Amino acid sequence: MTDHDDEQPTLTRRGVVAGGASLSLTVIGCGKGKRWEASQVPAEDGVVSLAISDHPPLATAGGMVAVQPPGVRKPLLVMRIENDHFRVMSLKCPHLGCTVRWDAEQQNLVCPCHGSRFDDAGKVLEGPSKSGLEQYQASFVEMQVRFKVDDEA
Repeated sequence: MTDHDDEQPTLTRRGVVAGGASLSLTVIGCGKGKRWEASQVPAEDGVVSLAISDHPPLATAGGMVAVQPPGVRKPLLVMRIENDHFRVMSLKCPHLGCTVRWDAEQQNLVCPCHGSRFDDAGKVLEGPSKSGLEQYQASFVEMQVRFKVDDEA
């Protein structure tokens, strides 16, 4: 690890519009890209509610956090796109189930197992994965990001 591994880069509005992404969450180096350090979050009847005050990176466009709801096997990425628009996706690679990581140099998500790459919307850029990362419908109500998960994610 270098001295720069502890830095927490952020996604700029320009980066969001251009489709690139940087992270504003704590990450640790390992293998290809950066491994997520997911926060454990509760879910009530399968619904996760993330208060912006509890997840400060989500207060601004480009902010991202990795979360781990109960019953969900792999972390989920929650990203504020702009204004009140959020994106939630699984960090589980559809190819063989490894947890994808952020590659800051390439500005995309990469699977450390077989090299699949995904853009910040979860779409496949490079195989062997043939499908994108699983998406979750998110809403923004009363300063909370809400989305429903199932136990198989």
